[in-house]
Amino acid sequence: MMRFEEQTPIHQIQSTLFRKFDVDLSLKRDDLIHPFISGNKWRKLKYNLSAFEESGCRGIATFGGAFSNHLIATACLCAGAGIKSVAIVRGDELSPKSNFVLRLCHEFGMELRFVTRAEYRDKSSLAGKLADDGYFVIPEGGDNDLGVRGCAEIVPNHGVDFDHIVVSIGTGTTFKGILSSVGESTHVHGVAAIRGAETMTESIRKGFDSSNWTVHNQFAGKGFGSLDEDILQFGRKLCAETGILFDPIYTARMMWAIHQLLTAGTIDSGSKILAIHTGGMTGLLSESWKNTI
Repeated sequence: MMRFEEQTPIHQIQSTLFRKFDVDLSLKRDDLIHPFISGNKWRKLKYNLSAFEESGCRGIATFGGAFSNHLIATACLCAGAGIKSVAIVRGDELSPKSNFVLRLCHEFGMELRFVTRAEYRDKSSLAGKLADDGYFVIPEGGDNDLGVRGCAEIVPNHGVDFDHIVVSIGTGTTFKGILSSVGESTHVHGVAAIRGAETMTESIRKGFDSSNWTVHNQFAGKGFGSLDEDILQFGRKLCAETGILFDPIYTARMMWAIHQLLTAGTIDSGSKILAIHTGGMTGLLSESWKNTI
């Protein structure tokens, strides 16, 4: 089974953007795990890969959109492990030539099956057919109990060294994993990447009745293909001052949200904060990002 170094470093952020708040802001560099199987992508796939190896299935199948970091991580992981991979991709107008992410999935040998958005909404039916065909099915974004289990290993020492932990939210898998692993003295903040996370909040509330967490929907973008100018400029300045790349959908938005929460006093000055760099830098391969310069 493929394995990567999981004890990733924690870097202190020194930036003029945060200096006035007098906070101890650190960044867990899970983006350093692997160029494509990075951050929470590896964490969510790790135990799914173990389960596949015990299943006797013929390959791994999963789901995703045109710019899915999960798809490219799955494709790369399967290529390295000698496993056949299949992806059900939302949008029958697409092809492997539509963007760099799909092209790289294709290069890693992933079989891309493009379906209409109506077909994609019935993922349970599609998953059933894939399972009947002998595939081990991983949900979109690695969002299952095995994914949560892997993400529970992100934060060291149960978070006791920090007052606040902040992570971006897509499916909510990473957030739930972190929340399950820390004590109630540490507040976990989830920054929704796109609109519509309110239903996810209700789902999390059913599993966690503690008061040490918040999902912030107010910073969400319009969609995975939509770039916000304020966040783009914030991410560029932060990159120029730290030497760390942040993607405009997830991690730059997360860091911008921390700045806004400090400005509003939601997070107190003087706090010890750990932000989680969840990788996913393939978003910087998009044409829309390139054309923002």
